[in-house]
Amino acid sequence: MFKEINLRNHSSLHKLFYSLVNYHSVLGIIVSAIMTIYSGIASIEQLTKMHNRKREVPISKVYLEVQAALNLLFIMLTFLPLGKYLFPFIENQSIMFFMTTLFLAGILLCVWSEYRIHQIMNDQDRYHKVIETFKKHQQ
Repeated sequence: MFKEINLRNHSSLHKLFYSLVNYHSVLGIIVSAIMTIYSGIASIEQLTKMHNRKREVPISKVYLEVQAALNLLFIMLTFLPLGKYLFPFIENQSIMFFMTTLFLAGILLCVWSEYRIHQIMNDQDRYHKVIETFKKHQQ
């Protein structure tokens, strides 16, 4: 069905891209599918905030915590033999460190998003004053 490509003479980045396109790790596909569905649910929760003025976003908070935990787990698995099964495209140290950097960036984004949610829930958001002023002038 798919044409085999000889990757021997290609760059590591090309090999990484080709491996991502032909990803065959069942565990990786299942985890990706679950997290994609969960992120969709969290996104819908965020969209409902346009009509619902409650500050709580419990689904999004749990999603961010799970995502950060998975990224941390993936960093550890990257350096273990099981990582070769989950990430078959990691062939050398440079790809391993590239993936680790991506996972760390994901963790930082999760922590930053959690912090922003905390600020909003405690009326410490920088836009809170603007919103309150707008509400006063609207009445």
